[in-house]
Amino acid sequence: MDDSYLPSTAKNQDVWSKMLLWSCRDECRYSCMWKTVQGFHERGFSVPKFHGKWPFAKILGVQEPASAFASVLNLAVHVFMYSEIVRLFPTRSMPIVLFWHVFAGICMNAWLWSTIFHTRDNYFTEFMDYACALSMVMSLFVAAVLRVFHKRRKLSVLVLLATLVYYVEHARYLYTGQIDYDYNMQVNVFFGVLGSAIWLSWAIIQYIAGRRYVRRLMLFILLSGVALTLELLDFPPKFGWDAHALWHLTTVPLPFFFYRMFL
Repeated sequence: MDDSYLPSTAKNQDVWSKMLLWSCRDECRYSCMWKTVQGFHERGFSVPKFHGKWPFAKILGVQEPASAFASVLNLAVHVFMYSEIVRLFPTRSMPIVLFWHVFAGICMNAWLWSTIFHTRDNYFTEFMDYACALSMVMSLFVAAVLRVFHKRRKLSVLVLLATLVYYVEHARYLYTGQIDYDYNMQVNVFFGVLGSAIWLSWAIIQYIAGRRYVRRLMLFILLSGVALTLELLDFPPKFGWDAHALWHLTTVPLPFFFYRMFL
């Protein structure tokens, strides 16, 4: 196509946006969004969401810089803690050690896709972000079941298999049609609350029995709940940080409390 037919936003596209595959349509939507935001500001109106998202100024082609940055920090923490697992348990002969290797891998994968999604939002990266985030929530639930009910092996295996089957079906459902955000959130909340309730109940029992090291786990659960309120508040961005980005930022130190419980 002749450049004369392209809008100025596409013709003057920076190299970072080109590398991150911003199409002409993407650039037009981005430019129109900010012209609309300017119109709302001039008229004294509140700025709404666009396609379910608050408006963000892209940096180096990154669509949601604050959320992407916070996701990278979360990824870095999990990578560091995984390196500690490898250092302390170099062999994977024990099932519990193998499980923590898998758990850390699931968490690192989830935060990697969170970074990718907040960098460039399209249908596939959105699906991967939602699916991988749920895998992390469900893994935390499975970890609670395996730790608390490890003596009931049949029950633990049954819960593990049922959770895996449900996850595969839910991921298939997310991918085959338009994402049902409310339903997906309900699933995340269900497994998140159930897993936290199991962990917290077990931690309280252990603490009463004199095992003070579970304070890290109790702190992890309570701080996770406090951090989640930022996601539920969903306020517009201030200095580039909205509630979702701040939620990701507040979760950065939490893995230290959780992993240190078992290392």
